[in-house]
Amino acid sequence: MTASERPKARDSTTRDMLIDATIRIMVDEGYAAATSRRVAAEAGVKPALVHYYFPTMDELYLNVFRRGAAAYLERQQRALASDRPLHAFWDTLIEPKDTRLLLEFMGLANHRKEIRAEIAAWSDRWREMQTTALNFIVREHELDTRDFPPAGIAVIIAAVGRMLILEQALGATTGHSEAVALVNRIIDRFEMPG
Repeated sequence: MTASERPKARDSTTRDMLIDATIRIMVDEGYAAATSRRVAAEAGVKPALVHYYFPTMDELYLNVFRRGAAAYLERQQRALASDRPLHAFWDTLIEPKDTRLLLEFMGLANHRKEIRAEIAAWSDRWREMQTTALNFIVREHELDTRDFPPAGIAVIIAAVGRMLILEQALGATTGHSEAVALVNRIIDRFEMPG
């Protein structure tokens, strides 16, 4: 088959537009609103193009998740390698857009095993990176890792961040500023402001 006989290569710009549109819909309206027709309308393309680039909606959702997960992993790496890794890590955990998208994927994962498995695999990677960095910080401060297990610290910090975003999305913010201030005070014990 000659180059002119091959099907036209799938345009990565259109593919990226579809992923971007899906992200916007999921963050603003929830995963249930991210149908092929709705994604096409948001991207300004014909609905058939959604299935041209992504034969199933699960493939689209997985591509959206993988893009977001890779970007988050990169931000987390930068945060954990910064001069104030705990503060930078905390800041990544309370970023509303990232957390809202992750929460939507958690809802979607309740109905789709492949997406659930993908989230679990990425979560293990994120947690491993967090635990490695926190292990160094705990040991640097001569704390006993049996009393202050780095993996446990990572889970608690992430849970607080996610809960804040979840409640904010519901319109409930009572105690949030106090919780953020408390976490910052605890972190300051390990990383005094420069």
